[in-house]
Amino acid sequence: MLMLPTLLLAACGGVPESEVAPAEEPLGTRESAMCSGLSVTSLTLDGISTYEGELAGAGTWSVSTFANAVSLEFYVDGQTPSTTERLGSSGTWSYSRTGVACGPRTFEVRAYPMVVASDGTKTICRESYKSATRIVTEPCPPTASISCNLTSGLLRCTGSASGGSGSYTPQWQGYWNSYHEQTEYLFPWIQGMWISNNSCAPVSPSATAYDVVQLHFKVTDSNGVTSNTVSSPTYRCLPMH
Repeated sequence: MLMLPTLLLAACGGVPESEVAPAEEPLGTRESAMCSGLSVTSLTLDGISTYEGELAGAGTWSVSTFANAVSLEFYVDGQTPSTTERLGSSGTWSYSRTGVACGPRTFEVRAYPMVVASDGTKTICRESYKSATRIVTEPCPPTASISCNLTSGLLRCTGSASGGSGSYTPQWQGYWNSYHEQTEYLFPWIQGMWISNNSCAPVSPSATAYDVVQLHFKVTDSNGVTSNTVSSPTYRCLPMH
């Protein structure tokens, strides 16, 4: 009778704790062991710029022994990154993105060492990475506007601008279309004036012989950046010839 508890324990499957098989190692632990000692040994950002809303850059990377790939993340102003992967122990990277707003933008590239197993399994070592950051700026263009007034045979248009950098150089361009002579002409741009005065004797709505006149205006700022082009309304005037 004294052996009954021992027999019952064996019958119920009980075994000493020391003989229980250990549970499978957690994934994070395995990854930590695989990533031990791995690093990105070099990450360069050789050039980055923006032009007409497109940001583009390039550089190089290399990883330590036993890492055989790299995972790259690209951030613009800290927003959700785009990612790419490269196999090997070293190589180059490139990045481009359109629709980037003008003004200063913070670009960052991060590189993480990777291990790609023979069966294609990938391990990204996120605790060991390098990053490179640079602020890149594309000047914002100025904004041009125009207002016109036709009084006593004189068409006077005044241009203005805002934004951009420094001072502005105003520019005017005239368009003339003669319904009387069946010809039209687009004049060259003229610089240096904020006000453009033009003769325009108005005609009656029923007139069949008249000229159509319109003015275009834009500015260029101190950085050489040109604004939008704005146009006056079209005006019907007595023929010039």
